[in-house]
Amino acid sequence: MNVYTVHLKGSPYDAAALERSIFVREGFAWTAFFFGPLWLLWHRLWLALLAWLVLEAALIAWSVLAAPEHMAIAALQALMHLALGFEGGQLRRGKLARRRFAMVGVVHGRRIADAEQAFFRRAVGAQTSAPDENASTPPAGARAPDMIGLFPSAGARS
Repeated sequence: MNVYTVHLKGSPYDAAALERSIFVREGFAWTAFFFGPLWLLWHRLWLALLAWLVLEAALIAWSVLAAPEHMAIAALQALMHLALGFEGGQLRRGKLARRRFAMVGVVHGRRIADAEQAFFRRAVGAQTSAPDENASTPPAGARAPDMIGLFPSAGARS
């Protein structure tokens, strides 16, 4: 079972903001471990990519100038990949926080689609029970928005 943090820019009662929600998986990022710089490019983590390139350049300069054992260079590169694998999710969450995305929830699921369904099911339930600014009680005959599966349709009223 995977755990995901959900990040949202705007109100959780706004359907447009919910559509732009971002899910970040907790735990070790295998793709970051195996494809470090490409993973950083894919997620547009420019500062982390710059730090990665500076560290890589320092390792190359050290190997040329000091001629250390090849095992030392390989071990340091493996540590860089391991650190990125462990901290990749945290780097993404930090970038989202700087872009003013708020963490609005934690969901779990076998796959990301399961986690998204659980989150949106809960979010749509919260939208239908959200208090109206102009009324103290919900209007008589209130109904849930039109649905396609578990997601609100594009023309649904909220």
